[in-house]
Amino acid sequence: MSDEKISNTVASDEWRVTRKQEEMLTGTYSPLTTHHSPLLGEIRAGSLEVFVAGRSEDIEASQALRYRVFFEEMGAPPTAEIKSAKRDMDAFDAVCDHLLVVEHQPDGSVRVVGTYRLLRRDMMKKIGRFYTAGEYDIGRIQQYAGEILEVGRSCVDPEFRNRAVMQLLWRGIGAYVARFDIGLMFGCASFFGTDPKQHALPLAYLHHYHLAPEELRMTALPERYVEMNLLPKDAVDEKEAFALLPALIKGYLRLGGTIGSGAVIDPEYNTTDVSIVVKTDLVTEKYFQRYGKGN
Repeated sequence: MSDEKISNTVASDEWRVTRKQEEMLTGTYSPLTTHHSPLLGEIRAGSLEVFVAGRSEDIEASQALRYRVFFEEMGAPPTAEIKSAKRDMDAFDAVCDHLLVVEHQPDGSVRVVGTYRLLRRDMMKKIGRFYTAGEYDIGRIQQYAGEILEVGRSCVDPEFRNRAVMQLLWRGIGAYVARFDIGLMFGCASFFGTDPKQHALPLAYLHHYHLAPEELRMTALPERYVEMNLLPKDAVDEKEAFALLPALIKGYLRLGGTIGSGAVIDPEYNTTDVSIVVKTDLVTEKYFQRYGKGN
């Protein structure tokens, strides 16, 4: 779907956005039907639930959370359309799966507190490219014989940045990976801000200690390539550097994730991006060990 068609869809739904504006500001909305995805089944932990969005209301609530985190909290400059709708949205939303963690409220509504955007190879064909290809040469990833999954637009509500929500997000991803027999996950993860020198230590650490094997290594596009090797290896304190990494990158590394060559400045989202690839063996192994193959 083209950006123009997305714009037209947003315009035609303007009445609905206005009606739900206050709900979206807090991330709450009233589900009209049972909303957990048949793709994953029902996955809950107390008042929290993770599912793949099945309706436009789910996706809009996910976009609203992304707006609050990326634009209001992190200071990314929104376009006029995004600012008006108070939703982070682009053409990829129409072809991706959206993984949501919601908190069930006493009044029957749900509050979206975490989200991931997922794009498989067959889904990508509807739009013709992966999002990561705008920053990195992903040719080696696309040559992989098995199923691949691009992950992105990950964020968690500031009030819910705790172990329970992160575990449920990863449980949802584990179920998704198992359901579609994903062999590789890849995408971009971000440091806040657009000055790589402010992240010299963790960037150098990733370069020296977690560089992806050549056959799976993504490389930043030449016109966007930013050097990560900002410190010599013997000047990198591994423990200090790891502590400075964003939580999402730490999570990927704990699953055996590795990093591509070069960082990329993304002024649109006020971030410094790195590329990550994860062989999913450990993801599925941990998921099956904990929840079994029947989940």
